[in-house]
Amino acid sequence: MPSTEHRPTVISRRSSKIAAALLATAVAVAAAVPASAAAGPLPFRYQAVDLGFYAHPSLLALNERGQVVGTDAGSRISFIWHAGRGKLLPLPADVHRFSVRDINSAGVVAGSVTNMWGGDQAALWRDGQVIRLAALGDEESYALSINDSGAVAGYSRAPDWPDNTFLMRRGETIRVQRNNMYHGSPALLNNRGDLAVNYVTENWYQICDCFGGRWRNGVLTPLGTLGGPSWNSPTDINNRGEIVGYSHNADRTLRAYLWRDGAIRDLGTLGGSVSEATGINDLGEIVGHADGADGASHPFLWRHGRMTDLTSLGLRATDRVVDINGRGQIVGVRDGRATLFVRS
Repeated sequence: MPSTEHRPTVISRRSSKIAAALLATAVAVAAAVPASAAAGPLPFRYQAVDLGFYAHPSLLALNERGQVVGTDAGSRISFIWHAGRGKLLPLPADVHRFSVRDINSAGVVAGSVTNMWGGDQAALWRDGQVIRLAALGDEESYALSINDSGAVAGYSRAPDWPDNTFLMRRGETIRVQRNNMYHGSPALLNNRGDLAVNYVTENWYQICDCFGGRWRNGVLTPLGTLGGPSWNSPTDINNRGEIVGYSHNADRTLRAYLWRDGAIRDLGTLGGSVSEATGINDLGEIVGHADGADGASHPFLWRHGRMTDLTSLGLRATDRVVDINGRGQIVGVRDGRATLFVRS
């Protein structure tokens, strides 16, 4: 079920060349398939691959190559999985904990390490080496996403001040915005350099960053809501600039949405009232969770304008899905363990 608290969100950044080829193929196939066939059962099912480690959904990431990184929120131990092999994330001797948030197509991981004050510092992991990031020079910082060119987005904070969203690219650190709380706005980055964020209005007495927006080259574009007075929380952005998340509708119910070309769309539910989207790939396929008619939350796949209950394709109602890549692979959590769902 969605909640009204802000949660770090993991995002898979897409390789532009691979995504373009997959997109062209998908468009050609869609044009060749009659509408009646497109509305029928999906031509695949999912097989669950246990990746061999425990992970929290907010500390789990997938890239276009099918690499998965994750951190167990309890032990703070991190793992990496690729091509059937999983292992502890190799760390230098002076680094004891690295909490992962994202992984790009080159296998570079963004996250944070524990600093000398017991707080966290934004960092990258690359081939066993850890690179600490100065961010904005604040005492604590967190890298939340990384794109294929190596640009990094996250948030940082100094003592007694709300946090700041930052973007580091080409040797420059940009202060994107000052947030209104000590929670860290989502900072979801694509290969174009677009960011999906939460922001606060000019009414500084508000106690939350309640509105979703797209930041592009210094310009913030509000995403709007689904009819409710506030609350839009983005959870992922793809390389086409499409954003998904959840927002209040006119009944103040949280619903999954897709924001595209300046318009926001309610993705609906599986017969119940509540839904949330958690990930989108460059083909426009979306995963998330939605209530059924019985009120139980099920994982879903939204594809070609239609929401499908993933329990009809091999998943369980209790599976938590996090993201989807261009291959259609879905990363999530089953019984607390990191799981990759692969089409067959």
